[in-house]
Amino acid sequence: MILEKIGIPFDVFSPNISENPIKKESPIEMIRRLSFEKGSLAKKKFKKKFIISADTIVYSRKKVINKTDDRAQAKLNLKALSGRRHRVYTGITFFTDSDTYFQYVCKSIVKFRLLDNKDIENYLSTEEWKGCAGSYAIQGFAESFVEMLSGSYSNVVGLPINKTYTVLKNNKLL
Repeated sequence: MILEKIGIPFDVFSPNISENPIKKESPIEMIRRLSFEKGSLAKKKFKKKFIISADTIVYSRKKVINKTDDRAQAKLNLKALSGRRHRVYTGITFFTDSDTYFQYVCKSIVKFRLLDNKDIENYLSTEEWKGCAGSYAIQGFAESFVEMLSGSYSNVVGLPINKTYTVLKNNKLL
């Protein structure tokens, strides 16, 4: 969706990697590692292509709120975010058509309003939360939860458009 907005042709490749944190790994270290691992697998498959790989995490109260497909866990995650600020980190790794790469981490801060059980149940029934960092997709119904956002909206969606556009332009891909 984000690449389409800026008119970039692309192919999607979804490598299967473990997204579990490594002991004592900071959120920034984790997100750099995950985007690099995903991009490395894509680079092996598409050797002469420019690769953009990204991963997004939600971090609150000194823990990563993982992606889930479990409704009960998603409910707990949303309750944990209710009425609170949390950080959204997206790690992006760009692999050039040669063997070089560079990385960025973008951070946004989101504050949810206080959510009641009806808010959470209504949202869970949409199933938009499945597989999403923090158990929500800001580009859907969950945007109604957002009281404050500092930073890039597209970062919270999953790919910071400003940084991506700048890198593509600087590499003469636009």
